[in-house]
Amino acid sequence: LPPGDLPGSKTQMTFRSKTHKGEGYNELRFEDAKGSEELALHAQRDMNTVVLNNRETRVMNNHTESIGHNQMLSVRNDRHKEVTGNEVSAITGLRQITVEKDSLLNVKNNIQIHSQAGGIEIATAGGSITIDNAGNISIQGANITINGKQVNVN
Repeated sequence: LPPGDLPGSKTQMTFRSKTHKGEGYNELRFEDAKGSEELALHAQRDMNTVVLNNRETRVMNNHTESIGHNQMLSVRNDRHKEVTGNEVSAITGLRQITVEKDSLLNVKNNIQIHSQAGGIEIATAGGSITIDNAGNISIQGANITINGKQVNVN
């Protein structure tokens, strides 16, 4: 049945259940007006989906998600991601990545690392290279080799 008054909502069909002894509702709504077709789902509280085999989602234009609190993602096997354009992340807190085995970064052009207020440290079990925020560079290791056509030290 249409969710509102006729004829204004004549292109809509809605399944709605009202909250028992409370305010709110769950709703599945179809809009079938040409050029405005829409499938809308409203969960008054929680929404749980269980898929016993595969699930595939294809969005032929834009996809936007907005999460009001935390997001947790758990992948029990491999995860592959492909971005054919740019990828931008903005993080206002700590970013931490823990890798149990090897980590590999392949870049065809340049890599830039900027630390505006702090320093940069590359460390292994046997040595380290540190650049602090004052511009001091420290190289520590069992053996240090500097090799080049011309090496300037002042």
